[in-house]
Amino acid sequence: MKILVPLNSEECLEEYIQAGADELYMGFYDEAWFEKFGRYADINRMSGFKGRANRYNFQEMLHLAQRTKQLGKSAFVTMNANCYSREQIEYVKEHYFPDLKQVGIDGLICSDIHMMREASKAGLPTVASTMCAIYNEDIARYYYEAGTRRMIVPRDLSLEEIADICRAFPDVEYEAFFMRNGCVFADCYCLGMHRKECGATCAFIRNHPKETITGRKTFDEMQEINRNDYLYDEAFHRETCGMCALYRMKEMGIRSLKIVGRSDQHKAVCEDIRLVRKNIEIANKASCEEEYLHSMIFPSNAKKKCLSGLSCYYPEVRFKKNKRS
Repeated sequence: MKILVPLNSEECLEEYIQAGADELYMGFYDEAWFEKFGRYADINRMSGFKGRANRYNFQEMLHLAQRTKQLGKSAFVTMNANCYSREQIEYVKEHYFPDLKQVGIDGLICSDIHMMREASKAGLPTVASTMCAIYNEDIARYYYEAGTRRMIVPRDLSLEEIADICRAFPDVEYEAFFMRNGCVFADCYCLGMHRKECGATCAFIRNHPKETITGRKTFDEMQEINRNDYLYDEAFHRETCGMCALYRMKEMGIRSLKIVGRSDQHKAVCEDIRLVRKNIEIANKASCEEEYLHSMIFPSNAKKKCLSGLSCYYPEVRFKKNKRS
């Protein structure tokens, strides 16, 4: 199993690798793109955060990808905005594809089937982004037949649902969300933008002052509403973890465990990388899931993070359920 991490600073590259990272994904910004298509035309899902999430321009990002390859690790580039026009795809083909191919990136993370097809024609390997909504075997087949051999499964799938897809297409490399930033929405169905002005849509809804409006406001009703709001705003997917599911993911053939957070502190990302690496080693030595769970190393804030299950990517392992309700 590989560990995939976001890279937003060249200074962090060797530190991430020393911590145990195998694969790195990165984005970029391009002023020429924004001048041509406007400030709200994203290159990737994090374009709205500008330098905070995409620190480097295209040429600088190419250097970073090349350096990653020289160090013997895999480099992936994000092209996973909500949508692209035909004109934008033509621009990408002309201005980005040739250099990406020359560097030899290991995958272009795409959200658009037309972008994927054009990338394949240009000789670039593609990755089906979580924006592609690969929720079942039929959707996976659609991208498989388009030539994609690496897919990111949505973070709100159960392990059983992921296993069904893995069995259907065993020659695909699967990437699964594993540590750090969760989301209260499904990426593929969220048409909100990540913008520096207001943050992400989910964060805006969580943090904006609210007024509860109901037809009736009985004591019991308000108690339940307030309880639900507190859990949703303060606890659900605040800092998410899939550590308990590692052994099962190994058995089903997940290729890459994804640590997210292009805007997060690099020390926190390094801590997660080291922890995941140690638990991969434990899982490889374990003869069964029970042995792994008995021996695994928990996150440092496990009591806060784990007990309720609200920060679990895959709560069915800890809470002994096969499917999510």
